[in-house]
Parts: sequence; C-alpha cells; structure tokens
Amino acid sequence: MQHLAISKMAEDLYLALSKGEVILSTRDSSGRPTGMTVAWGFFGCLWNEPYFLAAARPYRYTWQGIRDSRRFTVNVLSDAYAEGLRYFGTVSGRSEDKFAKGYFHINEALHDYCAPIEEARLLLDCTVVTANQLQPFFIPEEAIQRFYREDNGYHTIFYGHIDRWHRSEATGEN
Repeated sequence: MQHLAISKMAEDLYLALSKGEVILSTRDSSGRPTGMTVAWGFFGCLWNEPYFLAAARPYRYTWQGIRDSRRFTVNVLSDAYAEGLRYFGTVSGRSEDKFAKGYFHINEALHDYCAPIEEARLLLDCTVVTANQLQPFFIPEEAIQRFYREDNGYHTIFYGHIDRWHRSEATGEN
C-alpha cells in the first residue's frame, strides 16, 4: 500500500465526486459485491480519525449491503470509465450482478478490503461506525424540490471510518 498525503486524497476525492466518477461498493448478505455511482460524500476528521461519510437512499440495494456488512469501499475512477459509471448509476444490483457485466472487476489481491474495484485509482476502505437519516427540517426547500420531491427518500448518512487507503497504478485506460 502506498501512503497518500491527506490533502491530495481529499482533492482527488472531491473532484471525482463532483464529476460522478466514484463508485461506492460493498457486499450483499450473500457476500456478492455490489455498488453504485455516487456524487455525494464527505471526507474529514471525526474523533481525531479519518472518515468518509457516504450518502445512500434506503431503497438502494447498495444501502442494504452497507447496512448488512457494515463496510464499504470508496472507489475513485476516471472519465475513461464513463460507460461503466453510467451503468452503475442506473441499474440496480437487486435485479442483476453489476460486476458480471465486465465494466469493473473486484481486486481480489486486496482481500482485506470490502469490495475494491481493480480499475480504481484511489480506494478508501471503510467500516461503518454509525449512521443517521437526513431529516427535512432544515433542508432548503429548493433542495427538497430538486432531490426529494418525487419520493421523499431522504438519504442515510453512513459514517465510515477509513481503515486503509490505496493509490493504484490504474491509468484509466480500458
């Protein structure tokens, strides 16, 4: 594992999240990997430790995997994987095995990680310490109308202690 400066990791993570180049992966109750493309997440310090706060809606299959396993991996990719990122953001793992499609592969060499994607250039492996459900009390009305009007499926925030991180030599080329 290559040590990565926190400031560089935070910058990479923020830029990738803002471009939709992050997959939050986990394992379902049978141990099968699953995941979804995410654009919301938070990196920082909590209790003097590094944390990633992942946002997922309760009806997402990935949410169930995180709840059941209490673990997740944050996988930072590049725009070279746009087709796979789009697929992981639109298809449910409940209805099919997303990894069987071949866009991404689990890196079995990193066996201590929850569900690391081989093609990722940066991995954050996290253990969930706690979680809470967003409440609409102080969410701006325009955000409610834009993100929650259809279903009121307010996100759960999973507080993931970053147990380990890894910078890959993945180039982003297929």
